[in-house]
Amino acid sequence: MGWIKNIREFFWPLLEREVSSEINELVTNDVTVNQNNLQKTLDYVFDCYNAESDRRKTIEGKASSFIGTISVVTSVVLGVTSILVKENSNSEMKLLLAILILLLFVLTIYMSRTIWFSVRVLERSNYHSISVSDFLQSGQGDEYYKRIIVKVSNKIVRNTRTINNKVDNMTMAQEYFKRAIVVVVLYSFVILLLFLSKSVSDLYIQIQKGIGLLNAIDVSGWHLIILYILSIGSIVLSILAIKRRN
Repeated sequence: MGWIKNIREFFWPLLEREVSSEINELVTNDVTVNQNNLQKTLDYVFDCYNAESDRRKTIEGKASSFIGTISVVTSVVLGVTSILVKENSNSEMKLLLAILILLLFVLTIYMSRTIWFSVRVLERSNYHSISVSDFLQSGQGDEYYKRIIVKVSNKIVRNTRTINNKVDNMTMAQEYFKRAIVVVVLYSFVILLLFLSKSVSDLYIQIQKGIGLLNAIDVSGWHLIILYILSIGSIVLSILAIKRRN
């Protein structure tokens, strides 16, 4: 039944939840770094903390961009659809209009799912920031640095789970956004077909009107005589001009 799952995943991807595991927090005895490398280790821990913080800000920035982009696209598509339905409500293009409305429905679902996961990215969650109290630790010398390393490292571990959850929601938002883009492309193609169909129909009507106008012209005998005289005159003048050139 793997092919059924693949088809479902193609149209309706689902988030595979990570198996939650207990957080193994560090204690001071776990820091067995050499005394000469304690300061470097502390700097490395702060770099890791800043990297995780930047990762969270990047994900939340993408989520905000998604929400803004989707709002604009949805407004444009709804406006175009309403105009097309009003202008072609009594035409013979009802099949194309029905396809447009169906695509609009699918697009709305994909856009809603994208916004849903984007909002979940921006939801308030448990995030542990470094504060002044983290540096107010007892101990002297190496013991003091070890306590700070343990404090910051445990915050990184806790924050990683929260950020990974944001990444999962952002991944789902991207998946539904990609499918929404495909629907927008199909939507544009159907609009092109609607435009071409209407243009061909209008062109056919204009040709029929032109033929009817030509058939309505009344040509008398005097008109034919004058036409023959003008034709013969132009032929004679052309022959004389050729002889002079030679």
